[in-house]
Amino acid sequence: MNEKSRLRRFGYGLAATVVLVVIAGYLFGSLGVTAGLAVGLAGTLLAGGGLGKR
Repeated sequence: MNEKSRLRRFGYGLAATVVLVVIAGYLFGSLGVTAGLAVGLAGTLLAGGGLGKR
């Protein structure tokens, strides 16, 4: 995977994480924010959107 596609996936993951955190924070409070951040980060990394070299 080249750097451009990795950065694109990172951007999509970041945007999805922000939306997820806002929704979870509204519905579940501070515990939802923490869970939303964890799920968003895990999803970004599993999609291959991390910034590290492979």
